[in-house]
Amino acid sequence: MLEASGMNKKQKIAMTIARIAALILLLFVIAYVFVRIKRDPELATAENIVKLISQNKIIATLEFTVLYLLKGISMVFPSAVINIASGMVFDFPLSAFISGFGIFVEFMVMFLIGRFLGNDYIQTIKTKYPVVEKVDNFQTNNSFFVSFLIRIMGVISYDMASLYLGASGINWLGFIAGSMCGATLNIIVDGLFGKYIFNPFSWQLWAVVGIRLLVIIIAIFIRKVIRNKCVTSM
Repeated sequence: MLEASGMNKKQKIAMTIARIAALILLLFVIAYVFVRIKRDPELATAENIVKLISQNKIIATLEFTVLYLLKGISMVFPSAVINIASGMVFDFPLSAFISGFGIFVEFMVMFLIGRFLGNDYIQTIKTKYPVVEKVDNFQTNNSFFVSFLIRIMGVISYDMASLYLGASGINWLGFIAGSMCGATLNIIVDGLFGKYIFNPFSWQLWAVVGIRLLVIIIAIFIRKVIRNKCVTSM
């Protein structure tokens, strides 16, 4: 659950209720998928997994969007899990579009919740993740840059990042533009991983894994640069 050192009692209760409700709904979805696959093991194959969702693309997109929202509010697992699931179910680039739309909605809702939590929540995040404050100090006047860096670095989850940025009062347009730019590479890589996960010996899968490792290395490098910048500017 959220640490509530900087949150008042009403905020803590509201967030706890929302997280529990979202978690319960997620568990129902997981149980539904488990039961369907247990009854019909063929649904776990690359050809048939798409049958777990609506055949109507618009409804299917909304189904995944709801999953992103529930995941965001409950904060129980990273967005990569749903990104990969999208890649398993839909052909690329449709999977990237559906994941992008779902993450866009998730970002917006969590940003608004952050606005509700207000400035008191900022200290909670900074205490738990000191590097966030360093990013903030590194470029406090550029909402796009801060949002992009926090996403690309992966220092905190998408959910907490959106809450933090919303609570900090940054410009909405800079937030959503920077956040989506920072998340796009992960959306694409995760979607392609899901696409090829049924073929573990294919060169495409291992190429995606290589790109993922490269992204991690770049993120670590960026964190180090920011830490050094902050130290030298003190």
